[in-house]
Amino acid sequence: MSNHNFRSLASKELSLSPLMENRTKVETNDLVGGEYTVVAFDFITTPDVKTGEPKTYPVINFAEKPNEFYLGGALINKVCQTWAAEFGGDVEECSNALAEDGGVKFKFSMGKTRSGNNLVKIEVV
Repeated sequence: MSNHNFRSLASKELSLSPLMENRTKVETNDLVGGEYTVVAFDFITTPDVKTGEPKTYPVINFAEKPNEFYLGGALINKVCQTWAAEFGGDVEECSNALAEDGGVKFKFSMGKTRSGNNLVKIEVV
């Protein structure tokens, strides 16, 4: 048996963010109706599926789901961008401070846009 950890190394190289490593993706529908504490965040940029243009998403870790990560949408992205701006854009420093402060709890629920489309509503608890 080899002493090398090929699986771990491959996983690390394929991950777009350290917050995704050794975690599975949680879907938005799994969060709706619950309250979850954001204890870490990062940003990833990938090509938009429809346009091919670069699109930035927040990667979120919740205290209540330590083995999962969440790719946030527009609302939580706005919150994370605001937090990072308060730290001069230093996402890692901001995320560390967030964890030290115990995180911020959000409630996830379903709503509708003005045009009637489904929307995930997020509120601070």
